[in-house]
Amino acid sequence: MVGRITLVGRFSVPVTQDSIVSRFRYPLIKQVFEFGQKVHFHQGGPRFSTKLAPFVLRTCSDSLKAPITQIAPVAASRLTGAIATTVLTGWILQIDLLKNFAPGLIAMNPITASGLIAASVALFLRQAPGASKKRTILGQALAAGTIVIGGCFLLLSRRDPVAAKWLTLPPLSDGSLVEANGARISLSLVLIGASLLALNYKTARGFRPGELACAVTAVIAILSLVAYAHYLIGFYTTATYIPASLLTSVCFFLLATGILLARADRGTLAIIVSETAAGMLARRLIPLAILLPILIGAIRQGVERAGLYDPIFGAAHSATTFMVLFFAAIWWTTRMVFHIDSDRIFAERERQKQEQQVHQLNIEKMAAEKANKAKDDFLAVLSHELRTPLTPALAAASYLAEHEDLSPQLREEVAAIRTSVRLEARLIDDLLDLTRINRGKIELHLEVVDVHNLLRNSLEIARDNILAKQLDLVVNFGADRHHVWADAIRLQQVFWNLLNNAVKFSKET
Repeated sequence: MVGRITLVGRFSVPVTQDSIVSRFRYPLIKQVFEFGQKVHFHQGGPRFSTKLAPFVLRTCSDSLKAPITQIAPVAASRLTGAIATTVLTGWILQIDLLKNFAPGLIAMNPITASGLIAASVALFLRQAPGASKKRTILGQALAAGTIVIGGCFLLLSRRDPVAAKWLTLPPLSDGSLVEANGARISLSLVLIGASLLALNYKTARGFRPGELACAVTAVIAILSLVAYAHYLIGFYTTATYIPASLLTSVCFFLLATGILLARADRGTLAIIVSETAAGMLARRLIPLAILLPILIGAIRQGVERAGLYDPIFGAAHSATTFMVLFFAAIWWTTRMVFHIDSDRIFAERERQKQEQQVHQLNIEKMAAEKANKAKDDFLAVLSHELRTPLTPALAAASYLAEHEDLSPQLREEVAAIRTSVRLEARLIDDLLDLTRINRGKIELHLEVVDVHNLLRNSLEIARDNILAKQLDLVVNFGADRHHVWADAIRLQQVFWNLLNNAVKFSKET
């Protein structure tokens, strides 16, 4: 029987991190591998690091913080613009209900409505930090117009009381009064316009004058809302002065809030919108501190006017209600801070654990690298020591094999010795190659080589093993092009390894 050895080869390419990632067909495995790729690579291999997955704690309000700071300025500008536009439409069409939204309430002045419309549009145009130049210029022009409207009435009310009285509008058909553009409304228009102009301005020390202008406007609006909630607006109404309407106070408060939140991350409000415990407390308690007195006061006045209890009991009841609600808010916030702090402590402990584990892994890795380097050094020295005595033995065997006076039997024995020495030298060379590969120092000496000669040499080395197993080998050197650009020693090593494996795993005939 004639045996035939069939060689099936596969080209191998250098494997990179990107090619490894592309091999994963399942997204989860790919994500895990990509996460592993984020380790810090240093000379000598990867090092583990706890910077891969920092523990980030976010509360529900913190996750909503960015949408609120983005939506609130737009919502405030649109709501203010809608209210002021409705009032101005009521004045144009002479519809009293649109001027004050409810019979008996003080109506908004049309000039005030015009200033609020200009301010709301300016806020809408300038609320985005990256607004275009055209939007910025138009917004600044409208803000300047708001300042002009408020400034003119402010100067007029101070210098010419007769003209200011002449500009006071008569009551509506149902007897509702119309607000006068007094000092508070005019000053609020000036402050709102100035804050819009200085929206992105800050001093060298980080002070933002626009925030101060908004804060003053908000305080004026809150005082007016408190007066309405406690039915005190009548005390401010005289024959020569009519205070701001409820709609005007609400609009100024909305505008001030929207302007403050438009750049909340740059000024004093950065503390409130921060992810710290202080910011979380401020976001929960400040709105309650502003809204609770107004709401409780309005409810108290409504109940007292309905005759359900007298003012003395109402004062005690409102104070008690405020204390209970505010205490509940503080307790709710404290519990939330406690849970967040507990999670933070737990996360910190887990991080310390992982740091210890990572530190231990790095120590073990460095120890393994040292052991591996020591092994490579030992193999390199051992290979050289084993290779040194084989060189004269191979030279002597080659010399004896070429001696003419040598008998055939001795010639065969010398040939066997030479073959064994060559095989031993090849094994030692393989060991040297392994150490060179581990160190990345293997070199290829490329040249034009004859593949037929390399195959003949490989067959000569493997001849004894083939004959020992009584195998039949058919060799066909019929290739027209048998010269290639390669490393002769490495290519012959490949051929010899293939033949040796084929002989090893073939059955004897």
